[in-house]
Amino acid sequence: MLISGASGGRFGYVDEWSPDGHFLYTGEGQRGPMRFVAGNKAIRDHQRNKKSLHLFEQQKKDKRLLTYVGELEYVSHKISPALDIDRKIRDAIIFKLRPVGPISPDSAVVEAALASEIGPSSKNSGGFGSPETNRCVEKAGVEAVRAAYSANGWTVTSVESQKLGYDLLCKKEDFEEHVEVKGTQGSDVCCIITAGEVRNALIDRRHVTCIVTLALSSSSITRINHDEFESLLSLEPIAYRAVLRKPEKQS
Repeated sequence: MLISGASGGRFGYVDEWSPDGHFLYTGEGQRGPMRFVAGNKAIRDHQRNKKSLHLFEQQKKDKRLLTYVGELEYVSHKISPALDIDRKIRDAIIFKLRPVGPISPDSAVVEAALASEIGPSSKNSGGFGSPETNRCVEKAGVEAVRAAYSANGWTVTSVESQKLGYDLLCKKEDFEEHVEVKGTQGSDVCCIITAGEVRNALIDRRHVTCIVTLALSSSSITRINHDEFESLLSLEPIAYRAVLRKPEKQS
């Protein structure tokens, strides 16, 4: 079992999905250089030992609860400098893992995969394209929102790598907003949003969704706060998790 969550940041653990669909998982060890013992050795050698790796994500509201993401397998690893629990630089093991079969629709890597289900984009549609284009659009959207908040006197901090359920932490005097950014190429306010992102928008009263249209040209921002989310947005399911039903027992 591999456990990933934002709370690991204080131990120097920063896990994330890479643009090519791999999961970068920080090895264990809170102080000093990480070594290939115990869990780190088990991850590296799991195929040789005929063991499987299963990833779980901590829920943000209650760290005791876990969401199953899916099965992964070891690809490679690298040694990178990182802070330990004492805020000292040490050598950390970063594992590169890839999914085996389907993964949870709450995972960030699914967004690019779902884009191919929409079909070719029209002039005014959400503009879903290749994963590479989508990353450029999303980055441009984040920068547009950051600039807009900063221009209005907000202090803006990117928390994208921390997997908190939103992209930007914005503060101004006694106000705080948790901003999720969705960028699109088209002019229609239309985007892909995962089940996890919808859940965060409904639970977190400080949550704000900013949809940036025409993100690669003359960007325009539509801001939707927690109270407006359900009334202003029409949500349509475009993917389902399919599980084979177990046959009913005959009485």
